[in-house]
Amino acid sequence: MFYPARSVLIACLVIGLFGCAQYSDKRGVEVTWQPAAMEQLEKGKTTRREVLTAFGPPSQVISLGDETVLYYLYEKSAGEGLILIVYNRFDVQTRYDRAVFFFDADNVLIEYSSQISADPDPKVGVGG
Repeated sequence: MFYPARSVLIACLVIGLFGCAQYSDKRGVEVTWQPAAMEQLEKGKTTRREVLTAFGPPSQVISLGDETVLYYLYEKSAGEGLILIVYNRFDVQTRYDRAVFFFDADNVLIEYSSQISADPDPKVGVGG
Protein backbone atom coordinates (compact mmCIF):
# COMPACT_ATOMS: atom_id res chain seq x y z
CA MET A 1 0.00 0.00 0.00
CA PHE A 2 1.30 3.46 -0.93
CA TYR A 3 1.29 6.25 1.68
CA PRO A 4 1.98 9.65 0.06
CA ALA A 5 2.30 11.44 3.40
CA ARG A 6 4.99 8.99 4.51
CA SER A 7 6.88 9.46 1.21
CA VAL A 8 6.81 13.23 1.60
CA LEU A 9 8.02 12.95 5.20
CA ILE A 10 10.90 10.66 4.19
CA ALA A 11 11.85 13.00 1.33
CA CYS A 12 11.88 15.99 3.71
CA LEU A 13 14.06 14.12 6.19
CA VAL A 14 16.55 13.09 3.51
CA ILE A 15 16.75 16.65 2.18
CA GLY A 16 17.13 18.01 5.71
CA LEU A 17 20.04 15.68 6.50
CA PHE A 18 22.45 17.33 4.06
CA GLY A 19 23.28 20.89 3.19
CA CYS A 20 25.84 23.50 2.32
CA ALA A 21 27.79 25.85 4.52
CA GLN A 22 29.60 29.12 3.91
CA TYR A 23 32.37 30.37 6.15
CA SER A 24 33.80 33.83 6.66
CA ASP A 25 36.04 35.07 9.46
CA LYS A 26 38.07 38.25 9.98
CA ARG A 27 40.24 39.08 12.97
CA GLY A 28 43.12 41.31 13.92
CA VAL A 29 43.78 45.02 13.57
CA GLU A 30 42.32 47.14 10.79
CA VAL A 31 44.62 47.34 7.77
CA THR A 32 45.83 50.93 7.73
CA TRP A 33 49.28 50.16 6.32
CA GLN A 34 48.32 50.79 2.71
CA PRO A 35 51.21 51.47 0.29
CA ALA A 36 50.57 55.24 0.30
CA ALA A 37 50.84 55.34 4.11
CA MET A 38 54.01 53.21 4.07
CA GLU A 39 55.67 55.64 1.63
CA GLN A 40 55.47 58.35 4.32
CA LEU A 41 57.90 56.40 6.55
CA GLU A 42 61.62 57.16 6.55
CA LYS A 43 64.22 54.81 7.99
CA GLY A 44 66.40 56.63 10.54
CA LYS A 45 63.87 59.45 10.94
CA THR A 46 60.31 58.17 11.66
CA THR A 47 59.69 57.56 15.36
CA ARG A 48 57.76 54.82 17.12
CA ARG A 49 55.17 57.36 18.25
CA GLU A 50 54.57 58.43 14.63
CA VAL A 51 54.02 54.80 13.55
CA LEU A 52 51.61 54.24 16.46
CA THR A 53 49.74 57.43 15.56
CA ALA A 54 49.50 56.43 11.88
CA PHE A 55 48.60 52.76 12.30
CA GLY A 56 47.13 52.49 15.79
CA PRO A 57 47.88 49.83 18.41
CA PRO A 58 49.73 46.78 17.04
CA SER A 59 48.71 43.16 17.37
CA GLN A 60 51.94 42.46 19.20
CA VAL A 61 54.93 44.31 20.64
CA ILE A 62 58.17 42.33 20.68
CA SER A 63 61.30 43.26 22.61
CA LEU A 64 64.61 42.19 21.02
CA GLY A 65 67.20 43.48 23.46
CA ASP A 66 67.73 47.14 22.53
CA GLU A 67 65.31 46.90 19.62
CA THR A 68 61.52 46.92 19.63
CA VAL A 69 59.23 45.42 17.00
CA LEU A 70 55.64 46.47 16.33
CA TYR A 71 53.79 43.65 14.57
CA TYR A 72 50.42 44.24 12.90
CA LEU A 73 48.32 41.29 11.72
CA TYR A 74 44.92 40.94 10.06
CA GLU A 75 43.54 37.49 9.16
CA LYS A 76 40.79 36.85 6.59
CA SER A 77 39.22 33.44 5.93
CA ALA A 78 36.47 32.40 3.55
CA GLY A 79 35.23 29.08 2.27
CA GLU A 80 32.42 26.71 1.57
CA GLY A 81 31.45 23.25 2.70
CA LEU A 82 29.25 20.30 1.95
CA ILE A 83 27.58 18.53 4.87
CA LEU A 84 26.19 15.05 4.33
CA ILE A 85 25.21 12.23 6.67
CA VAL A 86 28.44 10.24 6.27
CA TYR A 87 30.79 12.66 4.48
CA ASN A 88 31.63 16.31 5.15
CA ARG A 89 33.97 18.53 3.16
CA PHE A 90 35.15 22.08 3.79
CA ASP A 91 37.47 24.23 1.71
CA VAL A 92 38.69 27.30 3.58
CA GLN A 93 41.25 29.81 2.34
CA THR A 94 43.04 32.04 4.83
CA ARG A 95 45.05 35.15 3.95
CA TYR A 96 47.19 37.27 6.25
CA ASP A 97 47.87 40.99 5.95
CA ARG A 98 50.84 42.03 8.05
CA ALA A 99 53.24 44.85 8.74
CA VAL A 100 56.41 44.74 10.85
CA PHE A 101 58.32 47.78 12.13
CA PHE A 102 61.75 47.59 13.83
CA PHE A 103 62.93 50.40 16.12
CA ASP A 104 66.31 51.01 17.75
CA ALA A 105 66.92 51.90 21.41
CA ASP A 106 66.03 55.54 20.65
CA ASN A 107 62.62 54.49 19.17
CA VAL A 108 63.66 55.44 15.64
CA LEU A 109 62.56 53.27 12.71
CA ILE A 110 65.41 51.13 11.37
CA GLU A 111 63.52 48.66 9.14
CA TYR A 112 59.98 47.83 8.08
CA SER A 113 58.02 45.58 5.76
CA SER A 114 54.39 44.92 4.90
CA GLN A 115 52.15 42.65 2.86
CA ILE A 116 48.50 42.99 1.91
CA SER A 117 47.03 39.81 0.40
CA ALA A 118 44.18 39.55 -2.05
CA ASP A 119 40.82 38.65 -0.51
CA PRO A 120 40.10 34.94 -0.21
CA ASP A 121 37.76 33.65 -2.88
CA PRO A 122 34.45 32.74 -1.18
CA LYS A 123 33.44 30.67 -4.23
CA VAL A 124 36.14 28.02 -3.74
CA GLY A 125 35.36 24.36 -3.14
CA VAL A 126 32.10 22.54 -3.13
CA GLY A 127 28.72 23.71 -2.06
CA GLY A 128 25.06 23.62 -2.77
